[in-house]
Amino acid sequence: MARSIGSTFSTQLSSSQTRPFYAVEFLYSIPLRMWTGYGEFEILGNDYQGLGNLVSISQVNESADIKATGITVNVSGLDTSIVSTGFNETQQGTTVNVYFGVLTTTSNALAIVDTPYQIFSGTVDTVSITEDGDVSSIQYGVESKLISLEKALDFRYTDQDQKFYFPNDKGLEFVDDLQDKSIDWGGGEK
Repeated sequence: MARSIGSTFSTQLSSSQTRPFYAVEFLYSIPLRMWTGYGEFEILGNDYQGLGNLVSISQVNESADIKATGITVNVSGLDTSIVSTGFNETQQGTTVNVYFGVLTTTSNALAIVDTPYQIFSGTVDTVSITEDGDVSSIQYGVESKLISLEKALDFRYTDQDQKFYFPNDKGLEFVDDLQDKSIDWGGGEK
């Protein structure tokens, strides 16, 4: 999908000195936000914890076809509170957003050039936690929201299914009777 980017952002990407970063957001009850730099940093109005090289993101693929692609987010060297969140709150369906941005190269201060671009949004599919006494790491398998297009719909147009969602609705009450109903259509009067 073609995206337009701001001229300042484009200039920074094509310059000889570029300071790119990624930011990852897990929307738990208390969101977990981290970025590939160091220290706490405000991105899009939210504080992100800097993990530097301790967070890695697999390649984000796009295609012209409408198909679901996933990514892997691997976070290592974690504080026990983050591992605890990984154990307690991570479940299938937790929303994950990944952003790509560029920092200014004109000073050593942290300043974002233009607005970071959301390069991926999906939901957690699998979580793998590894601890070896010294280092803890979590590997998240994140699927695109398009994965829902590949799943079979569990809804049938029957009275029972309709009443499950809308108990007082009688709109599908006579659907079962239509199966064996013979209707003379356009035959005129006999």
